[in-house]
Amino acid sequence: MPANTSGVVKSVLSISEEDVSRTLTFQKSIQLARRAYALRAKKKVLEPLRTWFTVRGGASFYFMPAHVSGLATVSVKVVSVNSRNRNGSLQSTSATIYVFDSKTGSELARVAGDNLTAIRTAASSALATELLALRETDSLGIIGTGKQAHAHLPAMLEARNISQVLVYSPSKAHRKRFVRKASQITAVPVYAERSVEEVARRSDVLVLATSSRVPLFRGSTVRLGTHVNAIGAALPSSREMDTALVKRSILVVDSLEQAVANYGDIMIPLKEGAITKSHMKAELGELLLDPSIIKRRRNDITVFKAGGLGVLDAVFADYVVSQF
Repeated sequence: MPANTSGVVKSVLSISEEDVSRTLTFQKSIQLARRAYALRAKKKVLEPLRTWFTVRGGASFYFMPAHVSGLATVSVKVVSVNSRNRNGSLQSTSATIYVFDSKTGSELARVAGDNLTAIRTAASSALATELLALRETDSLGIIGTGKQAHAHLPAMLEARNISQVLVYSPSKAHRKRFVRKASQITAVPVYAERSVEEVARRSDVLVLATSSRVPLFRGSTVRLGTHVNAIGAALPSSREMDTALVKRSILVVDSLEQAVANYGDIMIPLKEGAITKSHMKAELGELLLDPSIIKRRRNDITVFKAGGLGVLDAVFADYVVSQF
């Protein structure tokens, strides 16, 4: 979006979740995500480490600022997470992105962040799946039935030729609702499973989209050749994978620095001494620039661990604001 140099004070845009969904097509989202990761790998971004805190007995909050060289905007995303909200009518995760003019510092827009976050995360997983998953895939497993899970379904169907989808949530009602909504967007059969271990065992591509504080299943359950996108838990106290799965895998992350500072899935195995930092083979942006970094064998388990990057929010929000 062009900077405002006229000196005239403009009203702050308010962009809704519906506006975001209408603006971000899947093809555009893949394009934006690829650009964001590549620019980050080329050191063309200002992206301080994510800051977070947890209120005693309440929610966790984290703050993700970023600026991309060549853009006229700076974005700061504020996210709140409270897994206990799932028991009521409130969302477990909520986000807003504040967009500023990079020269004047004036606030330009407030962008509803829930759909944007889900879309850009699903686009990231699609890129990782294209690079890391085996070509011969049949079964997609999705653990979780929230906004991220819904966004990942069409993204994964684009990334690989999937013939069946297995979905798990502890809630039978949530599983049934997911299947019902999924049937409206795809003809691929979607099955609600009662066992999380069964989904982990039978999937060629597996999406973990929860805010769990404990591993979802035994890592030994995952069969050789599986690709895992672990994108839900992104706090030091949260984890979706156990140490066994992390240790068995070829591990790619969105950010090495953020992984060792914020991701329980990585921090806990590191603290246990089960892995070292060198177990993280690459960042996704590096892999996009040079796919030969990783030589994947047929029986390798690959994992993409992501907690979200400010640069993604900055690139996506800048594009969305430019359309209004």
